Amino acid sequence: MSKKFCPKCGKETEKFYENLCKDCFLEKISFLDKIPDKIIIKKCKFCNKFFYDGKGFDSLEDAIGDMLAKILEENKIQSINYRIHENKVSLTLNFQVEDLEKVEEKECLLVVKSITCNSCSLKSLGYHQSILQVRAPENLLEKISQDIENFVEFFRSYDALSFISKVEKQKNGFDFYIGSKKVASQIANNLKRKYKAKVKISRKLAGKIKGKKVYRDTLLISVSG
Repeated sequence: MSKKFCPKCGKETEKFYENLCKDCFLEKISFLDKIPDKIIIKKCKFCNKFFYDGKGFDSLEDAIGDMLAKILEENKIQSINYRIHENKVSLTLNFQVEDLEKVEEKECLLVVKSITCNSCSLKSLGYHQSILQVRAPENLLEKISQDIENFVEFFRSYDALSFISKVEKQKNGFDFYIGSKKVASQIANNLKRKYKAKVKISRKLAGKIKGKKVYRDTLLISVSG
């Protein structure tokens, strides 16, 4: 049997891949250009959330992980392992071409930019879609207020407008200015179940956005002793 040699490196080989030995074939295939030399992540200086491509994350690792997951999906790479150290991210890529496997490594510069996110910006401006008017006996007000803060924090993972922009002390209670109408409604329903509260909803025209009427809800939550 005649010997076969790679036309590029001259190495004797038994199996060819696109007329090349496996080493020369793998050499020309790389996904390193799909990884940016600089990874830019934004971090809100008020709520400490991290942002990448318009999405919010609780940690820097989650933000970078989401970015790399998109690269995996778009390029059919088997896995990407990464390690963050100071202002750099070290990456190891594992992928398969035909029956061959290849590992590549790259180090990227990590830049974390300080910003004010949209939610915190709106919060600082007093933005709100609903007002929760809580009226309850004095001995329950502190507990109900804590419940509302806990609910707002919980829903924050699902709704960027889940925040309290202002709290006003009133006779027999407080007024909570809530960024999200949906969150305010969920809180009212939770308080209704937990404290057997009565809930009365009123709606007021707040203005127009792109010709569409926008209403602001006021939810009166009455808790008896």
